Amino acid sequence: MYLLLFFFFLVSCSEDVSHYFPLDKIKSWSYSIEIIPEVENKAIYKKTNLSMGEKKIIIGQENKSLFPILREDGTTLYYEFFDDGVYRVGKKFLKEDKIKAEKKRMVLPIPLSIDKTWNVDSETYLILRKYPYYDYRATTNFKLNYRVESMKETINTPSGTFKDCILIIGSGKTNFIGDSEIGSIGIKISSKEWYSKKIGLIKMERIEETDTDLFGTTKMVQLLESYKKF
Repeated sequence: MYLLLFFFFLVSCSEDVSHYFPLDKIKSWSYSIEIIPEVENKAIYKKTNLSMGEKKIIIGQENKSLFPILREDGTTLYYEFFDDGVYRVGKKFLKEDKIKAEKKRMVLPIPLSIDKTWNVDSETYLILRKYPYYDYRATTNFKLNYRVESMKETINTPSGTFKDCILIIGSGKTNFIGDSEIGSIGIKISSKEWYSKKIGLIKMERIEETDTDLFGTTKMVQLLESYKKF
């Protein structure tokens, strides 16, 4: 009896990651993205990602079953499912013929359960200061630490209301070494990502906070506007 209850406890507290990152069929996700800086004007734009289903693709010297996602700028990202999670493993830019193999970057772990943790290599990309003749972007590498915070979130988006969503929270910190005038800048990064079953990513928030008034803090909010199966 206790063994049976323990089994049901495990099932209720973990989920099949493919349900929350569904790439097996051709689908499209359209998002609105709002960039909210302290020191610059707010920016709003839209983007669409297209999954192309499972493909047999040679990457490096291996023939693999990969799941490509085509981004609006023509870049294709390649994902692969392993026993311990789904990873991004390659990238191809629009004008390139060959896929560039990347260091494996976990998107979601297997099993997917509360308090599961992992980390990935990341970089800052929101911190920007515009000058009359050029834009100064504080881009630097760091480790982003992820944790599964909740599996029962309800999220409202322009595409609708989604229940029982997975919430992944991320945190990290780094330093950016600027020029002689800017010097060293401390940066704290925090993120929240919500995934809905059979849909995928429906909302993301990211904050990059600096310790200088020159760059301030920048927030990004990404929301699902539409989702389509083909």
